[in-house]
Amino acid sequence: MASSSEDLWRECASWLTRCNLLRPDHKANWPTSTTHDLAYTLRDGVLLCSLLNVLQPGCIDMKDVNQRPQMAQFLCLRNIKVFLRACHEVFELRETDLFDASMLFDLSNFHRVLCTLAKLSQSPKALAKNIQPFTARRTQSEEDIYKDLQSVAALSNEIPPPYDVVEYQEHRQTNEVPWIQFTIPSVACEDRVEEIYEDLCYVKFATDMPELATSSHSLEKRDYVIRELVDTECNYVDVLSKIIKYFLRPLTPYLKPQDMQVIFFGVKELHEIHSGLLRQLRLATENCVPGSGAPRLADVFLSWRERLLLYGDYCSNLTNAQDTLKTLDARDSTFNKQLSKCQKEHSDGRIQLRDILSVPMQRVLKYHLLLDKLVHETQPNHEEFRGLERAKEAMVDVAQYINEVKRDSEVLVLLAKVQESIVDWDAAALGAGGACLAAYGRLLLDGELKVKAHEDQKLRSRYVFVFDKLMLLCKPVKDNQYSYRTGIRLAEYRVEEACGRRTLRADARWTAHFYLVRRSKDATFTLYARTEDCRRKWVKTIKDAIDNLEPAGCRSTNHKFVLHTFEKPATCHHCSKFLKGRIFQGYLCSVCNACAHKDCIALTGRCGGLTAPAPPLPPHAHQPDNGLHYYMW
Repeated sequence: MASSSEDLWRECASWLTRCNLLRPDHKANWPTSTTHDLAYTLRDGVLLCSLLNVLQPGCIDMKDVNQRPQMAQFLCLRNIKVFLRACHEVFELRETDLFDASMLFDLSNFHRVLCTLAKLSQSPKALAKNIQPFTARRTQSEEDIYKDLQSVAALSNEIPPPYDVVEYQEHRQTNEVPWIQFTIPSVACEDRVEEIYEDLCYVKFATDMPELATSSHSLEKRDYVIRELVDTECNYVDVLSKIIKYFLRPLTPYLKPQDMQVIFFGVKELHEIHSGLLRQLRLATENCVPGSGAPRLADVFLSWRERLLLYGDYCSNLTNAQDTLKTLDARDSTFNKQLSKCQKEHSDGRIQLRDILSVPMQRVLKYHLLLDKLVHETQPNHEEFRGLERAKEAMVDVAQYINEVKRDSEVLVLLAKVQESIVDWDAAALGAGGACLAAYGRLLLDGELKVKAHEDQKLRSRYVFVFDKLMLLCKPVKDNQYSYRTGIRLAEYRVEEACGRRTLRADARWTAHFYLVRRSKDATFTLYARTEDCRRKWVKTIKDAIDNLEPAGCRSTNHKFVLHTFEKPATCHHCSKFLKGRIFQGYLCSVCNACAHKDCIALTGRCGGLTAPAPPLPPHAHQPDNGLHYYMW
């Protein structure tokens, strides 16, 4: 039993950890964590659906669950409703023991959510797993403890990135680079992937690193780090070779071409890339004599960084590859036998192919850590110190690029689901690119508003989707289906705050409003939000979207920058770092084709007219990455 009302959410987090749904080091389990950390972990419904499948395997078809809803309200609510339905039908919880889906997403009654989970932990099916349950009492005083979550939720519009950072604060040094890794849903799975990486790539030196005198200590440790870097790269190339030898080639006759492409996407290309990278690393580190023409270690990474961007596509495809492999393994007995034979020949069946496919993702996200360790063991007056710092920054930049490509790949799936949910789609009315929602950018916010167009003054309930360039007003027609009504191109509008006394309405929850005014002043919409907190969130989201279309930095240069989706990797004209993601990665000058991040626009100088784009350069060592914490958190 929770020792106090404030501890109820911690009891719930502990139960979820005992169910192997949360890692022991998950943020919700940190001593400094708050109720919000657990609430936001549960808010999209994905973990809740996974929980039921842990307690009763197969009770929810995960194909019915949107695994990456990106905090889109209609998808999160759909997930939560799937969870609630299974709680009632499979775990036999009474309707009175369940919370409403909106209570979790809006965080309007998180105590009720905790009570439902407590009831679930005490259900016969959950107890059959021999997992210690927890209890909760539904009283007004306890509900009051959690009532402040709703206002915080209304102000938050952050979409969590598709990767987590595990930081052990008590052990980390201040100059260490955080570990970047993609989110893997279960603790057992994540631990297994890391163990397999260490099994296949880790180097065990014959003797431990000696304790040396201060004068030679850093030099000797530096040599060990270089050996670790090169030897693990050699082992990694061997991993890729064995995937081709033991799996790709022998399984080819048993797979359709499209399944081959999905399962083994990029493996041959990665083998070619890393074989070349390994050759260069050896040239740079073995018997390197000044003036011999051998490349420096830092230059190797700087010259290969663009080819490593293939990992963006590889990591984006990884889940699909593993799911395809799992489906074929379950449905095709002939393939199952051949796969088992391949795994036995590879490692006597100790390691499965689906786990080996995760090794490339683990490898590419360790380069910046190894280089950071090397920088730490290199004296500042060493001739390679500055170059190694640049190489480390370049690998951080690559890791960020990979993370953003993976996230935007999930966003594209989300946009397709949004478009499937909208009927009566009028592509022609939206102009060029209207047939595909991706042409208008990421989904920034969605939810209910009451809308009044000034030409008819009739108040209508609308479900609204806000994208980078477009605001869609739809009419809910049935569960998770919306009828298209109109599209508002945000570049043609501005937001005006309501001033003076508010209009008195019977429903006090819908009095907070603002105006969306067309710049030509021939159209104005009044939009009413459920609460004042919700109104502020809508206003901020729309203003930010409009600001992204017309950045203030454009006033400091004569470049004609427009928000642009780049089909190929591009680097910023100012900072030389990659523009990241798949959708609207940055800005393109319509005159000279210069590319820029939003924060770099004001520093791009004068437009020189139409010129060939400059070749990509590595990041400058003196340039701090102020946005690094965002990508690594």
